[in-house]
Amino acid sequence: MITRTSGRIAALALAWTVVAAAAISGCYTTESDRALERNKELVRSMNAEVWNKANVDAIGELFTPDFVLHFLPDGSDTRGIAGLQQHVRDLHDAFPDWSEDIKLIVAEGDLVVIHYVSGGTNRGQWLGKPPTGRRVQVNEISIFRIEDGRIAEQWLLPDLGSMQQQLAGMSEQ
Repeated sequence: MITRTSGRIAALALAWTVVAAAAISGCYTTESDRALERNKELVRSMNAEVWNKANVDAIGELFTPDFVLHFLPDGSDTRGIAGLQQHVRDLHDAFPDWSEDIKLIVAEGDLVVIHYVSGGTNRGQWLGKPPTGRRVQVNEISIFRIEDGRIAEQWLLPDLGSMQQQLAGMSEQ
């Protein structure tokens, strides 16, 4: 016959067993899960170092030598480490306070997708036009392909229409 005390002890032991099993299984991750987290961390680090700090020296560590940036609005490509370094310099010359804030990051296989909001104040020439002194804020989406722990390819889709309206001083509809 089970007494109340021994019944409580048994229930408590069972509860602790369930909690411990849940904690252990919650800590278990597969190699695939770890790889996805590494890929997301790579993109976060790249975003912080390259775009937010304009650290062009970090590009060689974070990107493959044959990296390609596909700029979807016009179909142009930026190729290689030197091409990307120049692109970052041009952007930061035009918008010295440029920063990007990741709002969503998702990884699947060798791809990482981010939605981010970028912004800065136009203090230098941009796309052949003189500085406006206006601050812009732009929604962007990028897809990155990761290869051997480095970024090999990026497909970039910024809201250029909104950016152009802001630079021209037009209100968004």
